[in-house]
Amino acid sequence: MAKNIYLASTSPKSGKGVICMGLISALRGMVTNVGYFKPIGRKYRKDEDCDKVSMMIKETLDIEDELKHINPVSISELNHYIANNDEEVFFQKVQKSFKIIEKDKDIVVINGTDYIGMKSAFEFDINADIANNLNAGVILVEDGYRKSMDEISSGVLTGKESFDEQSCGFLGVIVNKIETERLEEIDQGLRKILKRRKIDYLGTVPYDSILTKPRLYDISRSLDAEVLFGKDHLRNIAVETVIASMSFENALKYIHDGALIITGGDRNEILLGCITSLASPSYPNISGIVLTGGLLPNDNIMKLIGTLTDLPIPILSVQSNTIETVNKINSLVVHVSSDDTQKIDIAKSSIFRHVDCEKINDKLKLDKVRKRTPDIFKYEILERTRYEKKRIVLPEGEEERTLKAAERVREREIADLILLGDRDQIAKKASALGVKLDDGIKIINPDKSQKFEDYVNTYYELRKHKNYTLDVAWDRMHDAIYYGTMMIYKGDADGLVSGAVNTTQHTIRPAFEIIKTRPGIKNASSIFLMCLKDRVLVYGDCAIIPDPTAEQLSDIAITSADTAKNFGIDPYVAMLSYSTGKSGKGPEVEKVREATGMAKSKRPDLLVEGPIQYDAAVDPGVAKIKLPDSKVAGRATVFIFPDLNTGNNTYKAVQRSSGAIAIGPVLQGLKKPVNDLSRGCLVEDIVYTIAITAIQAQGE
Repeated sequence: MAKNIYLASTSPKSGKGVICMGLISALRGMVTNVGYFKPIGRKYRKDEDCDKVSMMIKETLDIEDELKHINPVSISELNHYIANNDEEVFFQKVQKSFKIIEKDKDIVVINGTDYIGMKSAFEFDINADIANNLNAGVILVEDGYRKSMDEISSGVLTGKESFDEQSCGFLGVIVNKIETERLEEIDQGLRKILKRRKIDYLGTVPYDSILTKPRLYDISRSLDAEVLFGKDHLRNIAVETVIASMSFENALKYIHDGALIITGGDRNEILLGCITSLASPSYPNISGIVLTGGLLPNDNIMKLIGTLTDLPIPILSVQSNTIETVNKINSLVVHVSSDDTQKIDIAKSSIFRHVDCEKINDKLKLDKVRKRTPDIFKYEILERTRYEKKRIVLPEGEEERTLKAAERVREREIADLILLGDRDQIAKKASALGVKLDDGIKIINPDKSQKFEDYVNTYYELRKHKNYTLDVAWDRMHDAIYYGTMMIYKGDADGLVSGAVNTTQHTIRPAFEIIKTRPGIKNASSIFLMCLKDRVLVYGDCAIIPDPTAEQLSDIAITSADTAKNFGIDPYVAMLSYSTGKSGKGPEVEKVREATGMAKSKRPDLLVEGPIQYDAAVDPGVAKIKLPDSKVAGRATVFIFPDLNTGNNTYKAVQRSSGAIAIGPVLQGLKKPVNDLSRGCLVEDIVYTIAITAIQAQGE
């Protein structure tokens, strides 16, 4: 039985490296430790010192193994071994490095050769021999770009028969780079053809042209360009190149979203016209401008552009003429780099959505999930959101990170999203970012909504006992967070996520006024899901209640335990203090002791221990000394801090010192889920907060 996966292709440029990265990412959600190995590395240029694909995968996925072990042999070294009849030395070197890579791994994904630099027949034999020697089952990656059904199936069958002749274990086939408009037809057709041949079909991955397009950084580097403006936007992707040699009013009709404008450095009207078009929601957003011929605009224009501090595009200057510049750009060989966040997310999402990793797992009969690692936990969260898709409203619909997160949520099919804000401004900002807002994303302008008046009246009825007037209610509903919260109350949405630009108070106050807490819970609180290297813990409360009473602490403990259970974490609740058991005295210890008693009384089904120190809660050795009879000590998963000062500082200390991923704050105790973001949040933080909110909505 094969233990590992060998990714092979029958031709160059199959996109195997991207498939490899996505597959490793997906498998990390099923088993604890996934390794990566590429026995024969490839250098694309003489000045490069490593295999670019392996470097990208190592950096992107935080793989700890060294490149010298991941890539033990280069193509030139292999050719040397072959010329000197030293194939045995080659295989020994591969085996030696592989032993280092596979140590402590549940599975290793092995990236085969790229069919460049050797004769194809011989290279195929090398791949087959390596797969057999490393106990790996073969997954064939077939390039389907612009190929007919017959051409694709013929290539698959030929590849399968060749590996069978070499007695290789064969796990199945992935067909890559199918045009979106043909995806369903090819997928269904190939499944029928390969089922008759008893070949496992693992998925059809769509072609995304963005993966092959250069960033402005790549263009700047290859052309040895001077970056005049927009250094912070060199990650913009040039979807197409447009030579602007005619007057701007005529050139404008040829410019599309993502276009890179190539024009002479003395064409001031083109330069200014392109910059002006960026301000209009009705005109395309370009990715950048390249000024050719070594010519620069005059000083007055340079000063004018320099005052545009939020200019969202780079402007480059090159010495070559326009035709030479375009030819160089169009001949660029583009590779996904570790900082190509947009491309990396496209690749991961494609594998996640279109490749049947569960079937691969079943065929290999892997031992699933021995430890609850962050990757496994995050994988399970995303999987759970698909069981019952929920509608999550994002009041900060015009914010850049929110828009990027919305696209990722749509691609991963996590939730149906509602963006609040001005439709034209959202469309314009999304276009400038290269973000696609289509199926599964709804845009609502609260000020123009048909439900605005109804929401005003509802809010007035809810708050008139507080002497709120209709005018106040009217003002509240002009606030996107209040409007989004009312959507939840009225059943027009299932949850809300905000806080990328708004304060915590601004995000949660409408929820307290409109949605309110669940029966039996007097106070809403929060937890952080702390994803450590080998486990996931719950910390509460670290964001809401500054100095909780004993009763509030007991509520926090109960709701935190329920939240943990909702996310698949067995709750062993530790009520933290500066002393353990009966060893300490003082008002703070007594508060925790009283809260522990209340929690046990309210919920006798929960395992709660307190007061207890952090070391006794997590370390079995310390627990055996301090609380030998406790069912919680040494194995706690839910940590309740005595006050906000302790909780907030502790979660940040653990996050920064251990590299833990802190997901949250996750609000709990409300009738409907509302969650707050940190104003320094990353795009991925927003994605997982949306996913968590969707799961909370499922529970409701």
